[in-house]
Amino acid sequence: MANPVMWFEIMGKDSTGLQKFYRDVFGWKMTPPNKEMGNYSMLERPDKGIGGGIGEGDTRVSGYMETPEPQRMVDKAVAAGARVIMPVTTITPTTTIAMLVDPAGNTFGVMKAQPVAQRKTTKRATAKAKPRKKTTAARGRKSTARPKKRTRR
Repeated sequence: MANPVMWFEIMGKDSTGLQKFYRDVFGWKMTPPNKEMGNYSMLERPDKGIGGGIGEGDTRVSGYMETPEPQRMVDKAVAAGARVIMPVTTITPTTTIAMLVDPAGNTFGVMKAQPVAQRKTTKRATAKAKPRKKTTAARGRKSTARPKKRTRR
């Protein structure tokens, strides 16, 4: 799918209470709140689903769509009727986002896709030889294998 949802945020006036609520109800494990980022706490990377965070701010739930070119996606959204509330901004070296409001008033974001780390390839270890099963000729069926040429000495 192009531009999948890759992150979510749940924001509210009482971030500590929200974090406790989602931890108690869903068993979510979260990082300690970061005071400099509005008491923001992130989910420890889930085995399934997308990552997300819970923080202090105006009450909202937002999804962030992945894109290799955030500014291009912002321009496209604005042309379709969205309003920018935070321009493309680099939050950390690995996090570049923008936030918008859609024509119905819903807050959403775009997040720059991170390059996929190249997988290390290794050569397969040679497997130990396993004993072979009897050939079809040895089991009484006609073999389709060509006979080996004999060399004279």
